Amino acid sequence: MNTHASTVTYTTTPQRVAQAIADRFGDLLQAMRRRRQRTRAQRELQSLSDQMLRDIGLHRAEIGSVVAESTGAAQATRRQVLASQQSGR
Repeated sequence: MNTHASTVTYTTTPQRVAQAIADRFGDLLQAMRRRRQRTRAQRELQSLSDQMLRDIGLHRAEIGSVVAESTGAAQATRRQVLASQQSGR
């Protein structure tokens, strides 16, 4: 005979508030990490010479959008545009 009773956990208002604060704090930390990652990537690409950027297929004016796409801050459309340009040739 199975005598296991289901356990119901009730959270109090202070517990819900504390959890909401913890969740928001975690979101803030994650946003700060993503921002730091974008800043670092942008700084490193900006430090490259124009020749090095050309070698990897970038123009200096594209650095911001490339970094945003690669870190998830913007929709990754650059590759789609490049593919459509190449298929039209």
